[in-house]
Amino acid sequence: MKLKKILSVLILSGLVSISCSTSNANPIRTPEGNFPRVQWAVVESTPGNLGKIGEIGARVLASTAAKESGTYALYGVIEKDNPDLMRLLEIYESDEAYRIHSTSAAFQTYRAERFPFLKGLKLLPVNGIVLEQKIDGVGKFVTTHRYEIKASEVANFQEIISTEYLRAVKENPAVLGMFVTAEQANPNIFHTMEIFKDETAQKNYNNSTAYKNFLRSTKSMIQAEKVIEYLPANIVLTKKGVVNQ
Repeated sequence: MKLKKILSVLILSGLVSISCSTSNANPIRTPEGNFPRVQWAVVESTPGNLGKIGEIGARVLASTAAKESGTYALYGVIEKDNPDLMRLLEIYESDEAYRIHSTSAAFQTYRAERFPFLKGLKLLPVNGIVLEQKIDGVGKFVTTHRYEIKASEVANFQEIISTEYLRAVKENPAVLGMFVTAEQANPNIFHTMEIFKDETAQKNYNNSTAYKNFLRSTKSMIQAEKVIEYLPANIVLTKKGVVNQ
């Protein structure tokens, strides 16, 4: 099974058809209206074996996790410069939902079978700041950013990036999802994921006046920034936890 096809199976959103996305921004929230549990996972395989890990996940885990009501989304992308590394944005309804997912029989089988091919695994607990997406759609191009912000500017940066990312999802049909998180241990370090319809959509957004204004407004706040490029994606947007507005 090709790696791209494997990823499409692993992106857990149920059987969502490919359709034209509306221009609404829809937050992911718990039934009580709160932010769900969010974390980043970085999975690194031994050389050339990420496809095998993906195949194991597709075969052993995907169908079970898709039925877990509290497993909202696993949005995964493979680094362009290191195709043995996959970065996932994981969203769960609660700590209990994560416990159910990570202790399931299917997950234990997946973990055991992938072990010979696993070089490293890192989990990063974060707080959700922006979790906005279209109600449906398939993202073919993804970028992520890591921002280290001056401590005195954290609140200002959070306000500006929240306003811009919400606007982008709401107003731009080709911007399918914008996600901003802050490290729990280091709240001045932000990690983002931007999901676009395709590469052209990403380039158009980067060239937009609104995004250039965002860059100008936040430039003095940023101490360090890292942008990661990824292989073409196939992210099917989740419907779990999405508030239709």
